[in-house]
Amino acid sequence: MPKVLEEKDKTQTVREVKLEVSKEEIDEVYSKVMREIQKEFVAPGFRKGKVPFNIIENKLGQGYIFQKVLENVIDETLKNYISSLNRMVVSITNIKLEVANYERIVYDVVMELEPLVDIPDDVEVEVNKLEVRTEEEIERRISQIKDQFSKFQETDREVKEGDRVDIYFEIKDSATGTVLAGGDNNVYQVMAIKELLLPGVFEHLIGMKKEEEKEFEIEGPSNIEQFKDKKLKVKLKISNVLEKQIPTDEELLKLVNYKSMEDLKKDIKKVIEQEKENVQKDLIFSRYLSVLKEKLEFEIPETLLKKEKELQMNNFLSLLSRQNRTLEQYLSSSNLSKEEFEKNIENIAKENIKRGIIINNLLRKFNISVDNVEIEYFLKNDIETQRYVFELSQMKLNQEEINYRLYQFLLMKKLKEEVAKKVKVNFVEQVSQNT
Repeated sequence: MPKVLEEKDKTQTVREVKLEVSKEEIDEVYSKVMREIQKEFVAPGFRKGKVPFNIIENKLGQGYIFQKVLENVIDETLKNYISSLNRMVVSITNIKLEVANYERIVYDVVMELEPLVDIPDDVEVEVNKLEVRTEEEIERRISQIKDQFSKFQETDREVKEGDRVDIYFEIKDSATGTVLAGGDNNVYQVMAIKELLLPGVFEHLIGMKKEEEKEFEIEGPSNIEQFKDKKLKVKLKISNVLEKQIPTDEELLKLVNYKSMEDLKKDIKKVIEQEKENVQKDLIFSRYLSVLKEKLEFEIPETLLKKEKELQMNNFLSLLSRQNRTLEQYLSSSNLSKEEFEKNIENIAKENIKRGIIINNLLRKFNISVDNVEIEYFLKNDIETQRYVFELSQMKLNQEEINYRLYQFLLMKKLKEEVAKKVKVNFVEQVSQNT
């Protein structure tokens, strides 16, 4: 660990520090550097990896060796100093050597730091109290589980809501006769659910039978570009009608490996209660964070702001690209100037950074950390954690990324629990059907 000779905070986010490295530390780094070079060094009369240090120095030059030692000394000692701070270093803006030899190294560093924020203890928040009609929610979830195990079976009857229907279809522009979709003699599977179909199609589909054909006109929905501002001529032909077969209670018990519906309901109730508790903590934390963002004023590191602005800009441009739109088209449709748009991006960036800084200061305030024992416990016993790990498993992430995200998730989980315990909460009564 280097000796701190001087330490001065010029602002909330900029610190100047003078560090001194002793001869003992320099010697230790020198040995590491020479052993690393020695591994691959070859010289006449010596085996690879056995060349003496003095011969290596004579071959490579003392200046070259000292430069390597100096770089490693600064790298290691600066990392040691930073790790002792218990706060995020945003960037190293300058390093200046004052003394540099094998007896002593002294250097000045200017760094950008995440600001330390004094979080007040007397914060009160008002939050909607979450109430769940548990019995109704249990029945709803059982219906969902049954739906997951449902099967579709062919039927000769007319189409009813909830059926799966195999259709041929064609959609034309009524004015020009241009085919806009379908018309390729392929069979398409659709669900007879109003919200999943073009407006006006559901009403015509209901009541149709196998092999029946129908033509009708509808207004093109404004949210689909190819149909927008057009009157559409739709042609349907039913190839097959399949009705949903929902398992009985007895069939469901066998499928999910439960002895009785009472046991199944008991486990579902536990899940609902844990979810309710987690959602309530999320509401408390969200409101608490909003209050702190309103109350607290602090500097935002310039480098952090620059990076976040670039990130937000790139994310937005990527979104526009997926929509086949340019920034110029977006600005025109939104009636925004480029300067106004960039200011909006900056405000979003500042809000995100402010949130992150407050959270990091809260983690320090409440001394939140997560060890391997806790990780194992959450993985085995916490439904929310298990769901999160499942979500991570569906992403293309390596194990290191998964471990990092899980660690951050559990830090936030513990922080929310601590906030729910420590912060004064005034609950407002509100009834919700489900979590």
